[in-house]
Amino acid sequence: MKNLGNLKYFLGIEVLRSEGGIFLRQKKYILDILVETGLIDCKPADTPILVNHGLQISEEAKLADQGKYQRLVEKLIYLSHTRPDIAYAVGVVSQFMHRPQKDHFEAALRIVRYLKGTVEHGIMFRKNKHRGVYGFTDANWASNPIDRKSTAGYFTFVEGNLVTWRSKKQKVVALSSAEAEFRGIRSGLIEIL
Repeated sequence: MKNLGNLKYFLGIEVLRSEGGIFLRQKKYILDILVETGLIDCKPADTPILVNHGLQISEEAKLADQGKYQRLVEKLIYLSHTRPDIAYAVGVVSQFMHRPQKDHFEAALRIVRYLKGTVEHGIMFRKNKHRGVYGFTDANWASNPIDRKSTAGYFTFVEGNLVTWRSKKQKVVALSSAEAEFRGIRSGLIEIL
């Protein structure tokens, strides 16, 4: 075995070290996506997805190129390993991989336009005085207009550093917002435990 020194770049993830801690980002990976999609000179979007986006499969909508859509969404899924800010939006667009339509492709491109303005973002791991494990959860109620399932999300901190995050559609239909929240709390607690 040979010691190559401190890790600097691995599988598209840059590892930057400083006295403050370790910073992970995927700047080159984002720039490659921008070039591939032709959005390198685009105007950045303020958010990765529109509020109350209402994305669904419509019978009369025009279909998008399935292969192109799947390649883009797969890259966005990999990018979400260091970008918790796009996790929800990527989860939404990944629901339409089997039959992408023009609106779905536009939503995926909006995520790319958001990345254009946040190319330097990533995750920082610091040495700090916070001790313990903390978790935060949230859920919306019946947000999917097709199956009326809720979406729940959580993120956890270990010693003050963000280590896990997830946004996922719940498996069953919640009968109230309280039930959706409790199911979201359950997911967060399972992760913490």
